[in-house]
Amino acid sequence: MNPAREMSSQPSSLPPAPPPAPPAPPARPGLGARLWLWTKRLLVLGAVGLVLLALTLLGVYLYYSRDLPSVEALRNYSLPQVTKVRCADGSICSEFFQPQGRRTVVDIKDLPPHVRNAFLAAEDADFYKHEGLDIFGIIRAAVKNLIPGSRKSGASTITQQVVKNMLLTPERSLSRKIREWILTPRVEQALTKDQILGLYINQSYYGQGRDGIEEAALYYFGKQAKLLSVGEAAVLAGTVQSPNRINPEKNIVKAKQRQRYVLGQMAGQGFIPQSIVDKELDKPIVLSPRPPPEVGSYYAEEIRRTLVARYGGDAVLTGGLRVDIAMDPKLQVIADDAVRKGLEAVDRRQGYRGPVGTLEPARFEQLKPLIAKQIEEAGRRQKEGAYVADLSSLAQSPTTPPPPEQPPAVVTETEQEEEAQLSADEKLALAVQLQPLKEGLKVHGFVSQVDDTGKKARVELVGRAAELTFSTVTWARIKGKGAPSKMSDVMKPGDIVRVRITRVTPSPALLEATLDQVPLVQGGLVVINPRNRHVAALVGGYDFATSPFNRATQARRQPGSSFKPFLYGAALGSGRFTPISTVNDAPEAIRDPYTGKTWKPQNYDRAFDGPMTLRQALTKSKNTVSVRLIEAITPATAIDFARRAGIRSELPENLTLALGTGEVTMLEAANAYATLQANGRYAEPLMILKVTDAQGKVLEEHQPAFEETLPPAVAYLTTSLMRSVVEEGTARAVTELNRPAAGKTGTANESRDTWFSGYTADWVASAWVGFDDHSPLGSSETGGRAPLPIWLEFMRAAHEGLPSREFEVPPGVVQVRIDPATGLLAGNSVPGRLESFLDGTQPTAEAPPPGHVSPSDFFLQEGSRGGL
Repeated sequence: MNPAREMSSQPSSLPPAPPPAPPAPPARPGLGARLWLWTKRLLVLGAVGLVLLALTLLGVYLYYSRDLPSVEALRNYSLPQVTKVRCADGSICSEFFQPQGRRTVVDIKDLPPHVRNAFLAAEDADFYKHEGLDIFGIIRAAVKNLIPGSRKSGASTITQQVVKNMLLTPERSLSRKIREWILTPRVEQALTKDQILGLYINQSYYGQGRDGIEEAALYYFGKQAKLLSVGEAAVLAGTVQSPNRINPEKNIVKAKQRQRYVLGQMAGQGFIPQSIVDKELDKPIVLSPRPPPEVGSYYAEEIRRTLVARYGGDAVLTGGLRVDIAMDPKLQVIADDAVRKGLEAVDRRQGYRGPVGTLEPARFEQLKPLIAKQIEEAGRRQKEGAYVADLSSLAQSPTTPPPPEQPPAVVTETEQEEEAQLSADEKLALAVQLQPLKEGLKVHGFVSQVDDTGKKARVELVGRAAELTFSTVTWARIKGKGAPSKMSDVMKPGDIVRVRITRVTPSPALLEATLDQVPLVQGGLVVINPRNRHVAALVGGYDFATSPFNRATQARRQPGSSFKPFLYGAALGSGRFTPISTVNDAPEAIRDPYTGKTWKPQNYDRAFDGPMTLRQALTKSKNTVSVRLIEAITPATAIDFARRAGIRSELPENLTLALGTGEVTMLEAANAYATLQANGRYAEPLMILKVTDAQGKVLEEHQPAFEETLPPAVAYLTTSLMRSVVEEGTARAVTELNRPAAGKTGTANESRDTWFSGYTADWVASAWVGFDDHSPLGSSETGGRAPLPIWLEFMRAAHEGLPSREFEVPPGVVQVRIDPATGLLAGNSVPGRLESFLDGTQPTAEAPPPGHVSPSDFFLQEGSRGGL
């Protein structure tokens, strides 16, 4: 037996050993240890977050950096500049620019410190201190924008605004903002601070269609930007934020409030002493007299179209060209006014078309105080009367919808927010145009009262009220009705009508006015200086703003009898006819060999006077005689003569050409008449005289290039025939000029076109009146009634102070005294009159004494330049 085993099997007398004690719990770490633990965890989490954020930012940066515009382009960026057009007197009479581009760039270094500092105070006082982004401002704006109901706030620096306006789009989105943040530092690296500020000041919009500080200073204050006072600079700097709402012309109250804010900022930032600010705070904003309206809109548009065809739209609208043109602004104003008056006279004879629309009286009363507030807050120019409202935008018409509201060229973010807060009525009131009150003003008003007993009506213009008497509306015959017998036949309360102010009376007395309407009939006038072929004036319609189609250059219309001088000139030039050659004025059916058609020419008066001289036939504008002439010389001969005079349009080679059935423009008709006036010397009509680019390089320059295309003597004889039209025929009204004049009326079939073209020794002009759709004017409207008054109105004013001058008689013309009864030389015993002939065609036989005239000798025979 194993002793050890025995011993272990015996019961022991010792107590059993206790179970092992569990291990003691670890000691709990102290507060510091726990903080350190969480700090490590947060550091790790933060590091991971920063890495993720950096990766995210890098991804966002890389994503939005794709296709970003290069800021290097800004180094040599040329802001769009206005092309200025200079008239014959040296004045700037027109400008061409993009909707956002009426700009003249100025060097930032040429602006005084207070002008530059005004913009810094208004928009970015720390501009010269930061690197393009105002981080604290961005955070502050972000927090503010998160507050419900708070007005949205931005923190754009001047550099950011340059980036947004010149490199990006104005959309409000996070993606655009991110691109802006990416580009801003790049711009700061590429450009100097002065360059950035210069771009901002020159690029910004200032309201009323003015871009850049130079154009804004000229428009509002009548001075260059470098001459602006502290107060004026603060006005313009404050305008940029909301140029359509708080420019000093639109709302001088808000402009003053904004100016005070800018002045306060200038003082607070240490830009100017407080003492200077104190002097400016209560000074009123004084606007300069309104710039004179541009004259010759149709003329200017023709220049623009021509330049665009030669140089392209970008060069003309943004390249800052300098253009000299032949327009004489004083004569252009006269021409514009003559056409307006003439067309209004024709339109009144056509009758009254009624009000432009209606408006419920209760609705007018709702809108009236809102419009009155707009008038009260509008800035008034020096030398101008109070504002009145043109209510055409409120007119409700079932047939004529109101014109669509034209949005401003630039709408800022601030203005978008303001627009969203306006009521529908406030928007309507803001759309109403205001006009400074003056005599002759044409404006639409609301008819509030019609008094048949007192024979008057009251028209509200919001700022003032006007009174119309029945005597001023008697012309207003509604189509299909007789002449009005009382005021209510013409208008009723609630109508919106167009009136013309005839007398401005002191407030609160009623203004005096007359009923008016925009003519449907159209017309035009072209004036040429025959000595140098300069187109001194050109009018292509009643109102360029409502109808820019230029009827003087773009429309071809039948000249009617105003074409006959070219036919008669061709006949004289053929050597077969003289001014006293006779042709029979009698009805006859004629088969036109050129068309194969048979027709029977008729005279305007439906009368036939038998045999008559060419002079008499043109004086009386006999169609039958003209047809016989063109049969004798052929249409090709007449066309050739017209071509050499200056008619370039296609002409029909048939007998109807004798009645002016070809279509021509006013410009070529006037220039062809100028060739006759100049005794056969032709030159192209000149409108553009010189063009230079923005650097002063001459691109083109023009002088008249005269060429003798017609025999001088023949041209003179044609003028001589047309003098009889003025002295004895259809244009006798021209004799009131009290000077030698020649011309010819023209009335196309059914009076669809009416013309008068003519000249003196000083001026040549052609006038036309008709409807654009070729509708008849009416049987009473002729060349002597519709366009001739326009021509005469212009010529009367254009010749003031000019001495009366005879037409120059060229070599090859002989003047002899003839017996009108026989066409022979007037002897001592026969009273005669002076007649002109081509040398060698004058009569040689002397008329017999009275009582010895033979009927067979009464008219010259064709063998001796006789009749047909």
